[in-house]
This record gives sequence, structure tokens and C-alpha cells, in this order.
Amino acid sequence: MRFVQKIVTGISVSVMGVVSLTPSLAQTPLIEVKAENALEEMLNYLKEKSSLKFQANIAEDLVFSNGQKIQIGAIVNVKVRRPDKLNIDYQGDRNHVRFYFDGKTFTMEGLTNKVYANFLAPSDVDNINKLVNQIGEKLNITLPLGEIISTDNDLESIKNRITSGIYVGESQVNGIISHHLAFTQDDLDWQIWIEKGEQPLPRKLVITYKKAPYSPQYSAILSNWNFDPISPQDPAFSFQPSTDADKINFIIVEPE
Repeated sequence: MRFVQKIVTGISVSVMGVVSLTPSLAQTPLIEVKAENALEEMLNYLKEKSSLKFQANIAEDLVFSNGQKIQIGAIVNVKVRRPDKLNIDYQGDRNHVRFYFDGKTFTMEGLTNKVYANFLAPSDVDNINKLVNQIGEKLNITLPLGEIISTDNDLESIKNRITSGIYVGESQVNGIISHHLAFTQDDLDWQIWIEKGEQPLPRKLVITYKKAPYSPQYSAILSNWNFDPISPQDPAFSFQPSTDADKINFIIVEPE
């Protein structure tokens, strides 16, 4: 069985906010200055952190062939030591998966099915940014919350993809006052809530896949942020298989 199908089904990233917008606002093909400033402040704040940990409460729509939606959930714990170490634990309703990168080898472990696979990254893949791109291209794998931990997801690259962006207003996420922003792209809409104040942290993210049948949503509420220094020798970044786990191979995506 294909590895990706076996332990990755249902993994992606991003809770639902219902907002009433006037047609003129929703159709404006510009980014409001206040929205752009809040987004840039968050991106710059995260980019400067060499170590980070956080937790995400994930909710995702699964759509049946008859159009019925079923929501499944997951708790994701992320641990990153930039530039080249990560550990992501994804414990969902349907599967439990861990991702490791020690600077050289990317490993994906399916704890539910007791399988794992290794991918020796090319020598030029020496940081998390390149890893995110490489496993997307070669393995067709999207890391949970990869857009949060990758530092090359900068303002200009985001602006090149969006068609509009607005500042919705202030709201609370788990009691934290946050800036609520909403953006549109060709194939999806997304919203983000960014903490107001000295720590402009992403607190909530919602993605609506508007071109997919029945427009499913994926959401994440982010919490427990911690930027204390993490040692590059932290054993969490190195994978050690259990004695009852089976090694299988990734399916490499060949260029057309």
C-alpha cells in the first residue's frame, strides 16, 4: 500500500468564523493597509525566532460522495530548532503520525499502523524551508502547519498569491484579543487571527477550499507558544524505530 495513503490521509492544515461583509468589501482586489501591516508584523516576529514550540487544535471537513460533511480533529505539537531540526506529532481521530528532520534525514512514522519511511534529503536541503518544498515536490507530503514554521513564506510571496485582503476587526481567541484578517486567492479563502500587542502570534487559522466540492474547511487554533532555546542535539529530532515497526518506502514523485 502506498505509504502516503496509508498514514497521511487527512493531514493538512488550518475554526470557522462567520462574518457578514458587504459586496463592495468582498470584491475589492486590494489588501487593506491595516491587514497588510498586521500580517507583516506577525511574519517578521516569527521569522526571528531560532527555537519555537506550539500546539494546534485541528478540525477538518471530510466530504462524502453525497455531500455530507463529517468533521474530524487532531492535536498537533510542533517543535522546531532553526535552521534544520523539527519534530511534529499529529494525533488525530483517524491516525497518529510523527515527522522528524535531523538536518539530513526526513522520517515519517505511522504509529497507528506501526510503519515508517526515511527520505535522505539532498545535500542542498539544509534547512526547514527547503525541506518543506522538497517533500512537497518529491513525496507529495504537506507538513501540518508548514506555512507557520517555514520562514520563506514572506509577505511578498503571499501578496503574489492573494487577490484581496481585509481587516475584519478585533475579536477574541481563547480570551486573547486578536486582529481578524481575511484573504482571498483563486482557489481558496483564508482567515487568520493575530494576537494584538507585543507578541503578534497567530492564534487561529481557517482555510476554505472554495473550488473543492462542497467547499470543505480546515482550521487550527494555536496555543502554548514557547520560544525558549532548544538544543540542536535534542533527541526529539532523531528518529529511533520501535522493535515492532516495519520499514517501508516513500513513493517518489517523478517530474513529468
